[in-house]
Amino acid sequence: MIWIIEIVYQFYLFDRPFRFYKKSEKGKISYSSERPPLSVIVYAQNDAENLIQFMPRILNQDYPQFEVIVVNDDSTDDSKDILTALQTQYDNLYHTYVPEGSRNLSHKKLALTLGVKAAQYDIVVFTNANCCPPDSQWLAAIARNFVPGTDIVLGYTSMQSKEKAPHDFGYYIYDKLLFTLRYLSFALIGRPYMGESSNLAYRKELFFKNKGFSKHLHLHYGDDDLFINEIATRENTRVELSPSSQMTAVYHDNHGAWKELKLQYDFTAKYLHTAAKAVFGMGKVFDYAFNILFILLLAWGILNNWLLAIIALLPAVSIFVIKAVVYRRAAKIFHTPRYTFALPLFSFLQPWVNLYFNIIGSASRKKNFTWR
Repeated sequence: MIWIIEIVYQFYLFDRPFRFYKKSEKGKISYSSERPPLSVIVYAQNDAENLIQFMPRILNQDYPQFEVIVVNDDSTDDSKDILTALQTQYDNLYHTYVPEGSRNLSHKKLALTLGVKAAQYDIVVFTNANCCPPDSQWLAAIARNFVPGTDIVLGYTSMQSKEKAPHDFGYYIYDKLLFTLRYLSFALIGRPYMGESSNLAYRKELFFKNKGFSKHLHLHYGDDDLFINEIATRENTRVELSPSSQMTAVYHDNHGAWKELKLQYDFTAKYLHTAAKAVFGMGKVFDYAFNILFILLLAWGILNNWLLAIIALLPAVSIFVIKAVVYRRAAKIFHTPRYTFALPLFSFLQPWVNLYFNIIGSASRKKNFTWR
């Protein structure tokens, strides 16, 4: 039964982004030809180097009318001076800041709220200062999805490291892609439950109608996943996966960044609506159950009956092949490594890595709250 569920889970769900991408490439998805004005909100915290490197890529988008609002979150580096210098070159660049000494609240939620309030256009596009669009068509790719009835557009963001760390063996890329496939796939079957603030857009009216982040002010995080979980529906949400829409988030240490993001989203998953919460729970249960049953059956077969060992290997190998096919198809459209020889190890490790993060996350959950 678990074997059948895993097959359905992989082909029906996780393969959705690849099929959607191909369908879009063939012109079978309808898009808007209009180019509404956009407000791009960039969150920055001690990102002086990133502002120099990536802001021109955002400010030089090939788009008729847009503004860029950088919200500087109490940075102690040269961010303010760099933004002031950039303002002399770009008329559509504005910047504001989070007041010093703001306590008992999420600085990022406050920063994004300030950005939304400062935005003069109806559609706001969110990203971070360490993110780089692939080309000048990023905004056009996002905007084409705002057909009548669409209020939210979910994009994709990959991870890239400035410096390769000794322990940087690539598992985090595998895990991050599966994490992304999960929420994009559910959005594509009409069950959107989250997005990522590094590549996300929605209508400003929706933000104020739902009183912004007021329902989760006691949490540092949740500005993207929990908020989208509240406002996204089958009818008002679309996914954009074209190459021009795919952001790249650049970190000094990918492994460390992945660890922080994983702990963050694992914690906020507890506050998702019931249906979305089941997405995480059931997936983990099936992974644990399959691995445990496989190990027990294989061990019992080796000790007592080799036929049982073969029976244990057959479904395990078939599930791996299916997972490998789905993963490699996704990796192809998202331009990430395919890890042909490492996939068996990564696939087996995933549920146990998740268990490890659940344990250490439970031990440090207090840091996720704004109230002390």
